[in-house]
Order: sequence, then structure tokens, then C-alpha cells
Amino acid sequence: MHRGSRSTVVVAVVTTVVLLVLLLWSAGNGTPLVSAPQGSFGDPRAQSPTFDLTGEPATQPPEEQGGDERVTQWSFNLALALWLMALLTTILVVVRWLGRQRLEGLERREAAEEEELVTLLEATSDEVRYQALSEGDPRNGVVACWVALEDAVHRSGLAQDRSETAAELTQRVLGRWDVDPVAIATLSEVYREARFSRHPVSEEQRTVAVDALERIHVDLRRRAQEHEQQQAEGAAEHEKADGGGAR
Repeated sequence: MHRGSRSTVVVAVVTTVVLLVLLLWSAGNGTPLVSAPQGSFGDPRAQSPTFDLTGEPATQPPEEQGGDERVTQWSFNLALALWLMALLTTILVVVRWLGRQRLEGLERREAAEEEELVTLLEATSDEVRYQALSEGDPRNGVVACWVALEDAVHRSGLAQDRSETAAELTQRVLGRWDVDPVAIATLSEVYREARFSRHPVSEEQRTVAVDALERIHVDLRRRAQEHEQQQAEGAAEHEKADGGGAR
């Protein structure tokens, strides 16, 4: 459970306990914190005083009246306390459910991001760069560098806006991982020239594309290491918080 959920639970518990203590204290002192409902909606004639044989109104002894009032107040306080406990239980259940839903959502998002990062690392691996540099002609090698990234982004399952192309989507995804924008722009520019131009593509251009792909891989690997470190720190903090709560 996250800190926000814990805070909500603590506030609910403290509030309910305080109200229960006040109710019990007020009942013990004879000073009601919340008065029981007064009056009656019954027949007004039922409220009329009765008379004894002498013609004097029959009244209930004061002690009996006070006892009945205390019993009524205790009953009212008990009912209110039970209602507060039910309310607290409901709050705890709802907060726990919301915390679980939020945690599951975070876990799903982290899993999707991790899978996306792994896919991009595979698309920029040493093997991919070696094949682009050594196999086929320079044009095919340059195109292969960028297509590997596009295929990785497509396999990650990230939703693509209708207004953006596959190349724009690839640039957006790489930008999310703090990849060097110069390396992205360089590879994109060389790819467009190799893909859409008719003039020959040189070995130098292929080398530029492979070098840009390598810089992208280095940045992605750095982000993967940072991601692992953040996960380790988060797990340690969660374990520490659970240990403190257990004590």
C-alpha cells in the first residue's frame, strides 16, 4: 500500500477512535455528546398525563425517569458506535481495493516499459549492427539500422497516433528513453536519404548509420541500468516500510 493509502487509513482510524472515546466519555459523565431524538410523532393523546383516584396527575419518580434517559442514551451511543465501526470497515476495504488497483496498474506499466526497453536493446545489439555493417550493400545496411528500430517499436505494442508516421513514432519512443537526439536525427536523416534517394549510398554513410545506432544502444543500456537501480531502491524502501509497520 502506498503512502497516500496509509495516510487515509490512519486518518480514518484515528477519527473513528476519537469519536468512540468521546461517545463513551459522554455516556459515562451523563452529558450526551449527541442527544437521542426527542419527542414523538404518535397520538398526542398518548402524551397526556394520567390521573390517580384523587384527581392529581400521576408522575413517574425522578429516579426512574433518569434511568430511562441513561438507557436511551447508552442505546443511542451504541448504535452510533456500531455505525462508525461499519463506516470505518467500509473505508478500509475501499482504500485497500484502490491501493491494490493502483499497484496493479503500476506493475503493468512497468512491465510494458521493461519489455519495450528490452526490445529496443535487442534491435540495437552488436549482432544487428554487425549485420548492417558487413552484409549487403551500403544502402541496405543503412535502411536495416532504422528498420530494426521501427520493428522493435511496433512489437512493443505502443499505440500510434493517426497523425504520425512510423518514423515519427520511433523518434517519439526513443525520446522517452532520453536517447541522444543528435544520434536519432543522424540515423533518421541517413535512413531517409538511403530509402528515398536514387544516388548511390557510400560505405561512409553506412558507417555513420551504424555509429549512430551504437550511440542509441549505449543510451538505452544506461537507461536500463538506471531502471534496474530504481527498482532495487523501490523494493528496498518497500521492504523497509513493511518492516517498520510490522514492528
